[in-house]
Parts: sequence; structure tokens; C-alpha cells
Amino acid sequence: MMERVSKDPQMLVDLYINYDCDPDAPNIFEKMVIALSRISQGTLSMEPKSSTSQFGSLKTLSLQVLVNALKSLVIWEKSHSERGIKAVEESSTEVLPVKLEELQNTDNSPKKFDDHESIIETVISEFNQNSVKGIHCLISSQLVDNSPSSVGQFLLRTPNLNKGMLGEYLGRNEEFPTAVLSAYAESMNFSGKKFHVAVREFLEAFQLPPEAQKIDHIMEKFSERYCTDNPGAFKNADAAYALAIGAIMLGANCDSSRRMSRSDFVYLSSRHDGGESAPKEILDEVYDAITADSAINSKDGRERKMWHVLNALNLSLPKNRSINESKMGKLELLKRIEILIKNCDRKEGVFYTSERREIIYPMVEDLGWPLLATFSVIMGEVDSDSRINLCMEGFIEGTCLTHALEMDTMRFAFLTSLLRYNFLHAPRDMRDKNVEALWALLRLCDTNIHALQESWFAVLECISRLEYVVSWPPITATVMQGSNRVSRDSILQSLREISGKPTEEVFINSTKLPSESVLEFFTALCCVSAEELKQTPPRTFSLQKVVEISYDNMARVHMVWARIWSIVSLHFILAAEHADERVAMYAIDSLRQLTMTYLDHIELPNFAFQKAILRPFAILMQNSRTETRRRLLLNSIVQIIKSKVAKLKSGWQSIFMIFAAAADDDLELMVERAFENVEQVILEHFDNVFRDCFLDCMNCLIGFMKNRCSSSISLKAIALLRICENRLAEDLIDKGSPKPASVDATCSVAEKYWYPMLTGLSGLTSDSRSEVRNCAVDVLFDLINERGSKFSPSFWETIFQRALFPLFDNVRKGGKDLTVPGNEWARESTIHALKLLCNLFCSFYK
Repeated sequence: MMERVSKDPQMLVDLYINYDCDPDAPNIFEKMVIALSRISQGTLSMEPKSSTSQFGSLKTLSLQVLVNALKSLVIWEKSHSERGIKAVEESSTEVLPVKLEELQNTDNSPKKFDDHESIIETVISEFNQNSVKGIHCLISSQLVDNSPSSVGQFLLRTPNLNKGMLGEYLGRNEEFPTAVLSAYAESMNFSGKKFHVAVREFLEAFQLPPEAQKIDHIMEKFSERYCTDNPGAFKNADAAYALAIGAIMLGANCDSSRRMSRSDFVYLSSRHDGGESAPKEILDEVYDAITADSAINSKDGRERKMWHVLNALNLSLPKNRSINESKMGKLELLKRIEILIKNCDRKEGVFYTSERREIIYPMVEDLGWPLLATFSVIMGEVDSDSRINLCMEGFIEGTCLTHALEMDTMRFAFLTSLLRYNFLHAPRDMRDKNVEALWALLRLCDTNIHALQESWFAVLECISRLEYVVSWPPITATVMQGSNRVSRDSILQSLREISGKPTEEVFINSTKLPSESVLEFFTALCCVSAEELKQTPPRTFSLQKVVEISYDNMARVHMVWARIWSIVSLHFILAAEHADERVAMYAIDSLRQLTMTYLDHIELPNFAFQKAILRPFAILMQNSRTETRRRLLLNSIVQIIKSKVAKLKSGWQSIFMIFAAAADDDLELMVERAFENVEQVILEHFDNVFRDCFLDCMNCLIGFMKNRCSSSISLKAIALLRICENRLAEDLIDKGSPKPASVDATCSVAEKYWYPMLTGLSGLTSDSRSEVRNCAVDVLFDLINERGSKFSPSFWETIFQRALFPLFDNVRKGGKDLTVPGNEWARESTIHALKLLCNLFCSFYK
């Protein structure tokens, strides 16, 4: 009887409602669980006439009923969850194709259309069936020119285009659709508009496609356009992009039963990669506006269609946001059920039922803890029989169910119990049941990877240990220790089988994880890798996995990938600074390959993705003192430049930081190679490179000017700086670039560029190398004489204080250093500078 009830999900739930929830009735479900648990554990006294085999069968059957009951609750919970999801999806469906016949029947006045109208309708119909074919039909019909701007205008201004197809086309990453998206966005004017208003207007004409990369592609363009129209609203387009994604999530979430809180929205819309986020007042303004309007896409009921967007983005909120709310909800539910049953006029013979998903919370509480205790007893007593398999089923089903119900304490208990039984820390003591525990863990990772959450470190540590056991001969030998060699060999073969494809699937499935979970996965994997690198000799198993899954997860939306990279890059820096040269070289080379792959992504103006991607090279170049590593770092950057020069934008800032660090090297060959590449970049790619990083280039050249390895390089660097200054005077530098914080706010943009050049040259006038010192002084005054007529009074004052007066510091302090033997060069330099200063006064003093 109990076995039949345990296999019927609805009957099991109804049993609980009609008895355990009734304060006047016996708790049949609870008593059944307790009795079966005691029988399974063998703590219930055995009848004198019962044989050992009979009692063993009874224990197995009791455990089977308990596990069946758990499976039934899983089935019941899943069926009731899917009903809600199905209802949402059905409410969001719409007929995508718009048939030509329907369009023709919408206008009853004329029976025939003229040719032009007929062609337009044909194009619209074709587009609504297939966007790419529709655009081809549009161009071939000569309704518009074969140009992105013409197509963009048509898409923006033509009614009856299917919104889903329009979003699908704009999100395509091919060259022509990307140019159309740019033209489409540039046709809009967001100047002076509130951010949430601009987002709504941008998304009003089309529906976001249900693919993360396409959403990313579209919203990056919007962010770039908004920042162009509203300079100064955000530090850069990255902050606007993060807020745009957060606004979309909030708009979609407003139709959900659990609305996003303000703190969740701020978390989701902020950058966690070290970059600057949107100002708090803008975050608050967007949150208030969207929650007041219910959703960004409020027209035509489009908030319902955002369900697919939520799934595509695969973003998640911090886990701890709803734990207390869930507990309070369960307590309230139990009280309501109890009061309802107590107060209702109970009719004899009437059997009550419920469809409320929450009803199984207390059932899982009553079933879960006794089950865990039972599993513990059985796993401690039995090495291999059918009860072990039932325990493994129970661990998997219990973890999945408690995860679905957000019962984190019990979920963690199921997981930690399962992990405890793998025995990889003591391979010589492993038995068949421990191998089964490993299989169960990997099945759980395959079927319900979302349930692992904060347990990823323990899981990945287990996988790392497994690889160590099967691949390291001294450890493998311990597995074979034991009297039964056949049994030990079987265990070793099973471990080798597990360490193959089943283990690989764990890492491949990381792409299925939502945003917060994948961050936990990467963090845990990097921590496990760090432990491996501490071993003697160091192991790189997990480091290799970090590299592999980084490639796999690179397709995520940029906001998530940036957070992943902030975790991964720190670990690469750690590995690249390892004492073992082999480990360091592998880390640097992997970093180079990952960087080159990522640089294939197009970076729009005002973004700084590339700068963050290349930052680890700059940190390593500044910190590393090993010649082989510095040479590999420099060669890596040179290779990146040569292969990706056309795609580099904000990445140049990090590249010049790397070259500046190379300029400080003690090895002349290293300095020469770095300078040759800087010189080549400046002379061949000036127009493309320096619109965003002129100041970074100047700091790099000043580093080469100050290098002590080669006077020749210092002189070449000064000459190269002068070339850059001439290009500045030709007005080839972007006027929107950032200014040095130390320059007076009243100075012009050009003056803010001149400032680092003049102060850099001034700093060389104390250089002990006469040719470098004299060249720097001459170029300094030559530049001031040539450009001084454009300086403002405030900038003249700044130049005297920061560039000219420091030339005479020795004299101003009493000139003691000038009288020291061997310091004649300082006296000569001061006299030469004074003559040039007098000439300067003659030219400009009025």
C-alpha cells in the first residue's frame, strides 16, 4: 500500500493535506517517513521468526519507498512549475509572419495597387518571413540604394514590419547588417533625453531577439550612440551599456511575480570589473521610472514577450536576496493551511486536494532529514548492493528538489553528504560505493548543474583530485593496494572512465550556468588551480580548464564576460608570476591566445573592453623581473599588434603602458625592440591609434626618453615626440579625449596635450648625458617658441611653474650642487637654459 502511494505524486500530496495539515488528524505522512527510515537503518527490532534475508529485503523495500516518495515530490513540483512557465510563454506568443493576402485585404477602397505600393508590400511580406531575404528583395527592387544608411532609414520609417524580424536583423553580426544597425541608431537623436526615455524610444520599433550575442550587439550600439549624443553623462559607454542591460532586465522583471528590488537593480546595472559604474542618481531615476511604467516595452503588451529575452541573457541576481523572503513565505503558507482546515466545516467522506506548489515545502522538510540520516547509516555499513544505488538516486533527487524549492540548507546537506563519500583523499580505502558516489556527483553536474551553486569549489576540487589519482603513478599505485586485486583493478578502471568524458562534460556545461553561478564556477576553478600550483611539482590541470572554459564562455553578453575576465585575469597574473618557468610560460601564452580571440569582437567608440583585456600584460610587464618572461610578454604584445592592429581601439592604452614598462628595462635589446614597435605604430598608424590615447603615447615616449640603456633611443624618442606634437598642431587629435587632472580647467584642449610633453622634456634637463640633456632643452624651448602664441595666460603660468622654473632648481636652492667637482655639466646646462629663457622673454614679453 505504502509503495503504491509513494509512486503517486498527487495522492502523496493529498495524503499530507488531509492528515498532516489537519490539527485534529494523525500525521500519517510524517509517521510513515519515520517508520520507514527506522526500518531502513535497521534500528527497528526484528521479529524472532524473521530470517536475516527477509529483514534485508524489508530494509531495501523501505528505502525504496522513501526514495520513491522523494521522486514523486520532484515530479509534482516540476509539473506545477512548468504550468506557470507554459502560461507565460503562451501569453507571449504572437503570429510572426504577416501574409501578403492579409495586407491586401486591409484596404477595401481600391481593388488594385499601383506598382510602387505593390512592391513595398511584397518587400514587407518577404521581410516578415525572412529578414535577410527581405533586405535582398528591398535592394533588388531598387526601392532604396544599396547602402546601410538607405536600408536603415527604410527599416526605421516603414510600418507593418514584423518587430521580431526587425530585431533579428539588427542583431546580426555580419558586416552589412552591422552597418545598417549603426545607420539605424544614428538616425535617432538622444541629445538631452533621460536614459530610460532613450532606451524606450530605441526599443519601441522592434523586439529584442532571443539570442544573447544579438542583444549584446544591439545594446552596445545604443550605448555608444547615447554617449555620443550626451557627452559627460557617463564615464564611458561601458557604464551606459551595463545600465541598459539592467533596464531591460528590470522592464521584463516587472511582469514577474517577484519584482526586482532597487538594490538588485543597482547590483545588476553596476560594473564589477573595476570600471566606473553609472552615477547613483541616474540608477535611481531609471529604476523609479521603469517600475512606475511597469516595463520599458509597455506598448502593445510587449513586456510579456520579454520572457525570452530573460532566458537569452541568462543573467541572475545575488542569491541571498530572497532567502529570508522564501522562509517567511513558507511559514505563512503553513499557518494559512492550518487555519483553513481548522475553520472549515469538514464534511465526512470529502477528500481535499491542492494545486499549490508551496505545499510540498513542509513535506520535503519531513522527508529530507530522515532520508539523509538513513543514507549516512547505509553508506557506513554497506559496500556494494542495491541500497547503495537507491542512496545515490536519493542524493540526486534530493539536491534537485531542494534547489528548485530554494531550500538551501537541506540542498547543501545533500551535496556535502554526497561529496563526503567519494574518498579520493584516501584512494587505498576506496570501495565500489565510493565510485558510485563519484558517478552520482557527475550525473548531478550533467542533469542539474544549476544546483551546485556555492559547492563548486568542493566539486572542482574533487575532479582535480580524481585527475591526480589516475594520472600520477605514485598515487595510482595506492589504489591497487589491497588483498583483492581484481576488485582494486575494477575500481581503478572505473576511476579512469569517470575522469574522461563525464568529467569533461562538467566544464563544457559551464556555458549553461546563469551569470552569478558561472562567476562562482570560475572563482572556484581559479581557487582550485591556485592550490594545484602550490604543489610540488605544480599541477596545471585546472589552469588548462580555466583556459578552455574561457573560450567556451566568451560568447556571453559583455557585462558577464567582463566580470568573468576580472576573475580569470587575476589568476593568470598569479600563474604568470609562478616560480616554475614552465607554468609561467604556459600562463602568458594562454593569456595571449585568449586576448587575440577576444579582440576579434568589434569595439565601438566610447567603450573600454580592450583596455581591460590587455591590462594583465601591463601588470605583468611592470612586476616581472625575469628576462625570459619579459621577452615573452613583449613578443606577445608585438604579435597582437601585428595581427589585430585594425581592430585595436581602447586597447592601445594598455599597450602603451606595456611599452612604457619595457622602456624601464635594464636590457638594452629589450628596450630597443619595444621602441622599434612604438616608432612603427606612431609612424604608420597615427590617425587610427591616437584619437583615444594620445596622452598614453606621450607617457610611453617620456619613458623611453628617460631610459638609461641607450642615449640613441632617448634621442629618437625626443624626435618622435616632436613628430607627435606636429600632428597635434595639425588638429588630428580627438578633442574629446580626457585631460590630465593637474592642468588648470581654463586651459584649452590643445594646451592639455602640450602640458605632458613640456613637463616630460623639462624632466630630462637634469639628465647626466649631455646629448640627451641638450636635445631636451632645445626641443623644449623650440616647442614653446613655436606654439607659445597659442598659449593662454593661465597656461603660461602653469608652464613656468611646472616646466621652466624646475630647470633652475639648483640655482634657486643656493647653487651648492653646481660647485661640486664633476657637476660642471649641471652648471653648463643651467647657463644654456637661462640664455634660452631670455630669448623666450624677448619673443613674448609685452
